[in-house]
Amino acid sequence: MRAILVSIVLWFLISASLIFLVGFALYLLRRFSPLREVEGADWARLTAFGLLLPPSLGIVFAVVGLTSALLCPKIAVCNYHLCVHSVRHFCFHATALSVQKSQFVLHGALAWCSLTGVISALLMRRRQYIKRIEPSPKLRQAIACANLPPKLTVWETDSDITAGLVGVVSPSILVSQKLVKRLPIKALTSVLHHEYAHWFRRDHWVRFLLFVTALIFAPVPFAIWVQREWREASEKAADDFAVNADKNPRSLSSALRALHDFMAPKLDESVKQRVERLKSQRTLNLKASSVCITATLFVLALSPFLLCFPPIWLTLHCLAEALMLK
Repeated sequence: MRAILVSIVLWFLISASLIFLVGFALYLLRRFSPLREVEGADWARLTAFGLLLPPSLGIVFAVVGLTSALLCPKIAVCNYHLCVHSVRHFCFHATALSVQKSQFVLHGALAWCSLTGVISALLMRRRQYIKRIEPSPKLRQAIACANLPPKLTVWETDSDITAGLVGVVSPSILVSQKLVKRLPIKALTSVLHHEYAHWFRRDHWVRFLLFVTALIFAPVPFAIWVQREWREASEKAADDFAVNADKNPRSLSSALRALHDFMAPKLDESVKQRVERLKSQRTLNLKASSVCITATLFVLALSPFLLCFPPIWLTLHCLAEALMLK
């Protein structure tokens, strides 16, 4: 049991460090490189990769660090032993005070992970209580025009949700009754195509993973920023999918403008930007963006291996030993 708790703490600390490095790199590239021109599906893939890669690699490094500590003969010694290579790294078990501090880190990290786990469970369960109403004839006509797959169900709702893909395991599309009454059939069809794009791209899975990751690592700089960038990019990617399906950006633009009556004022600016983007229909240099994305992914893939440097690796080893000591 002790080993499991220590592995969770090691995973949390390693993943937090990697998320900071990756998020900082993405922020700089987004502001000062040709990557600022990339948007939609390309930027969504990159930000999702940048936020989900560190926790995945954190599992590997946590297991390896814990294994190295368990195999170290010094861990069997009851008293605290001095570190023979303390000059080369930050030593976590040179004194009893260092071990005591590591125990504070252990309990603090476990408490934070438990809190975020409870919050995630409550928020996911709240979605199950959203009232679902059988589609009206107008919405059924839009569903027929959208030609959605039979396993993707569509419901109306009287909740605050305007339109969205709700659920992770078996998602469904919810459309506000007010929105159904306000929009014409063509605009409703565009809304359904937009939500179908999220389902087709498996955004409901990625959104859940990114939300939980951003919630767990919320104190880490750039974690929330990367998650927000993915959310905006995924909406633009779904807009592009809907426009290609309808062959008419005006239908989706009218639907987006109708959302202003239901959304908070702070969200109006993002909707306006999406409308202007559809009007301009700006085309990107796909070759340049592909090269930039490939180079960025290569940099992001190499950044976690900074943990393999001897000073950092020895620090991880000694931290694992200190956490294992009771």
